[in-house]
Amino acid sequence: MMIRILTVALLVALPACTPEDPNLGADRDVGEDTGIIDQSDTGTDFDAPADTDDASTETDPWKELPPRPWSSEEAGPFEVGYRFETFVYQPRGNGEEPRELELSIWYPTFEDDADDATYSAFLPRPGVWQNAEPALRDGTPIMLFSHGHQSISAQSYYWTEFLASHGWIVVAPEHKYGTLRDTSPDETENLKSAIYRPQDLSASLDYLLALPSDDPLSGQDSDRVAASGHSLGGYTTLAITGAQLAVDEIQQDCDDGTLSGRYCHILTESSIEIFRQGFLDERVQVGIPMSPPGAFVFRDGLSEVVTPSLLWTADRDARLPNEEEGDPIWESLSAPSMVRTNVLDAGHFTLSNMCDFLGNLDFIRDDGCGDDFIASDVIHPLNNAYCLEFLRAHLDLQDSAQPWFTDDHEPLHPSLHFSFPSP
Repeated sequence: MMIRILTVALLVALPACTPEDPNLGADRDVGEDTGIIDQSDTGTDFDAPADTDDASTETDPWKELPPRPWSSEEAGPFEVGYRFETFVYQPRGNGEEPRELELSIWYPTFEDDADDATYSAFLPRPGVWQNAEPALRDGTPIMLFSHGHQSISAQSYYWTEFLASHGWIVVAPEHKYGTLRDTSPDETENLKSAIYRPQDLSASLDYLLALPSDDPLSGQDSDRVAASGHSLGGYTTLAITGAQLAVDEIQQDCDDGTLSGRYCHILTESSIEIFRQGFLDERVQVGIPMSPPGAFVFRDGLSEVVTPSLLWTADRDARLPNEEEGDPIWESLSAPSMVRTNVLDAGHFTLSNMCDFLGNLDFIRDDGCGDDFIASDVIHPLNNAYCLEFLRAHLDLQDSAQPWFTDDHEPLHPSLHFSFPSP
């Protein structure tokens, strides 16, 4: 059971992709954690551009933006820019060896004529602009996104692009030894990603906040940071928002022989100490885990999550069935700021774009992509809308967002079933 929980058993032996890597940003080492500087701006509106002595009559694109709030049921007014680059950081539990990660970054831009983007160095995405000039103001919100096991950082581009179009910066690392291109055949190595994934997200935020002053994305000191992830990325989201692994109980299972020894190999003296320390990043103020595993490895440690969280589950998830994952995870998320959305006609891959570029594989198609599942062009906009409203409610302090998450809210689609914590 441990292998299905920690590695999620998402994708078994997908074809390797080893294209030439056209890294588009400079390789940099992450500096000290800069932290977050408190901002008085709630982000409801971008700051108006400062007056200058220049009498230029050129149109100011900031003044051309429509009034807020923008509808959460459609893309925002910005074009979408994209960067793909590499950075290095020193994680806990990796000795003296640094960890090099590739990184996808989406952001708002006014450009609409730059080169078309290529996601993760191999997936073309026309209409998204590679290395376009960012359109940023103070207090730009930041989303950290974690992909599923044996996937890529751009696996849910419907979501990351949507956020960028609404003025967000989205930072998504390629979790080393857990992507399409580098997953190890050694299951023990794959399980080690449970140690590094949450650290990858925190390091990615450190990297963004520490960009040098001559970088177009520099100067981000937003105090509005959220985390989201799909499948094993959902585990990552739970971990970075405070869920504690049940180390003692898992150790006891290993000692009793109820877990296979090869899965217990990751519980080394070093990793046990890291798991006990946990992965909470207090800068992250909202969590949105989608189809996550973790009921077995977190157990009662899920009650440590007090970060407002919107849990998404799929009622027909074959890889992580609700009765083994979604239901017990929800029952353990006891804070009053939690909401669960269960999609009745969805499978494991429905809330991702895996159906679009790997849906020809039977085990993907049959777990969320076939004709008998809710269509992606139906559920993706709904997922975007509810997630954005949840973020607005807990980050932007927009009272208008709150009615979306009450018992008397009428869901936008009959496949959406909402749950709230028991009184």
